Amino acid sequence: MLSALRKSVAGSSQAICHRRMATVAPTLVQSKPTTSSQDKSTIRKAADPIKPVLAGKSKGAKKAVALDPTVFDHPVRRDILHLCVVHHLDSLRQGTASTKTRAEVAGSRRKIRPQKGSGRARLGDRQSPMLRGGGVAFGPKPRDFSTKLNRKVIQMGMRVALTMKLREQRLGVLHRINWWSHKTATLSSRLEGLGWRTGTLFVTGESEVPARMRLASRNLRGIECRTVSDLVVYDIVKWRRVVLDLAAVNALERALGKGLVEITDSERVVSDVTHSSVEEVEVSA
Repeated sequence: MLSALRKSVAGSSQAICHRRMATVAPTLVQSKPTTSSQDKSTIRKAADPIKPVLAGKSKGAKKAVALDPTVFDHPVRRDILHLCVVHHLDSLRQGTASTKTRAEVAGSRRKIRPQKGSGRARLGDRQSPMLRGGGVAFGPKPRDFSTKLNRKVIQMGMRVALTMKLREQRLGVLHRINWWSHKTATLSSRLEGLGWRTGTLFVTGESEVPARMRLASRNLRGIECRTVSDLVVYDIVKWRRVVLDLAAVNALERALGKGLVEITDSERVVSDVTHSSVEEVEVSA
């Protein structure tokens, strides 16, 4: 009986081994979808072209400046602005405050009075924080107050700050930030006529601020000139009005843009705009 069982098992194993396995391979091959170019075109939906943003002042403007919406039309995130402002202010703290502990105060270490028998409170040495002239308990010591913030968060904060200035109509664009004289009085009278005398930050995309503009504006209170490399989110939030030149706009779009919109120099300034939100005013002579 055992021999018959062994023969039956051996015969069934040979039958299993001789089964055709060709049904597995075709399923693996057929699982990869074969789509033509027409099918891909129907599946993919072409993104709508992103239109540039027109920046300026709404008073019957004749010219406007085309801006990248990925930089100047970002969703407003006040929490990101708060993080960037706190991060910048923390980096400005010197952290040099220092006090002496009871181990650092000069004086005798002798016990003031006996432990028992006087009827008064028990005291140790003169350096106790409870006594006048003693050390400070848990006082400040020199330390670093700077905090860490990711680079992408800072870039988003810059986009949000520029967007808010544009929506508040407090963002201007000039061809070039320059002045013909180094005298402060001439620049002050010109800015007074434009209404830019107080709370105006001029940002240039050049390597440094033009010499005459820097000399003429350095004694004006409420006016400051900076380069794009020195610009931070706190500056845009702090100053009431921000004025950029075309080089600064190009630098900001290269650093913060996502490459969805390419605006050439010839397409940057749009003429004959009747319903724009910006008016371009020349400061340079």
